[in-house]
Amino acid sequence: MAGESTNNNEIVIPQLSRIWLAPVGTAAPADATVAMPAGWHTVGLFTEDSLKFNSEPNFEQVRSAQSSYPTRTFQTTDAATVEVDLQQWSGKNFKAVYGGGSITAITPSGGGAKHFKFSPPRIGGRTEIAACIEIIDGGKHYRYIIPRAMQMEGVSKDLAKTKESVLPLRLAVQGGDDTDAWYLITDDPAFQPPAPTITTVTPSTGPIAGGTVVTITGTNLDGATAVTFGGAAGTALSVESDTELTVTTPASTSGAKDVVVTTSGGSATETGGFTYA
Repeated sequence: MAGESTNNNEIVIPQLSRIWLAPVGTAAPADATVAMPAGWHTVGLFTEDSLKFNSEPNFEQVRSAQSSYPTRTFQTTDAATVEVDLQQWSGKNFKAVYGGGSITAITPSGGGAKHFKFSPPRIGGRTEIAACIEIIDGGKHYRYIIPRAMQMEGVSKDLAKTKESVLPLRLAVQGGDDTDAWYLITDDPAFQPPAPTITTVTPSTGPIAGGTVVTITGTNLDGATAVTFGGAAGTALSVESDTELTVTTPASTSGAKDVVVTTSGGSATETGGFTYA
């Protein structure tokens, strides 16, 4: 079918998954494959089909007497959750599942190895944690980074004789206007942004003193980080849309100069696109 794009390499099968936890504020990994920074620990084994990451935005609709359909829809809140059933019992996993708590050592009255007492947090004593969901599919790696999350559900455990008893980790993502509530890092080439193109440069001439406001049209211009004229950076760069941006020319020497637009997807060059006179 015309315009259809199919690629079975873009199907993701989580062949290996890990959950990492850390205190809030711990440095996050800088890319999808670097070793996890100090302070992170894995929860260990968890059941093979229990891991879920849910994004749950909430919307409201404005209804009007003049229409049978909503006349406006707007988002009121955003939310995301992590669900996974942990198979390994440990002090760190109990603290994660119960939202904090404390562990104290007890010396048995009869001697021998120490015993340990876990006390869940009291009301108002739950603590936030940072989380990282790591997914590996062959040579592709994905890391969901969650700077702040909190266990916000009760804990129900089945203590059956015929199967392992799991710890239900149910994290609610916490957010703020000053940072991303969560983000994804990946080396999957399918995420590579498209390269920009340049269609027109208007006006195409200006004084050598610079200061000319130039409009550049093209494609994939959203997120442009720089525009150069003969290698000199333009100023006052403003991306109006994915197909248009404006920039002010720098000072230069007379003659035609190459105009280069740079985005995260690459660079586009209009050879001799602006002439200084």
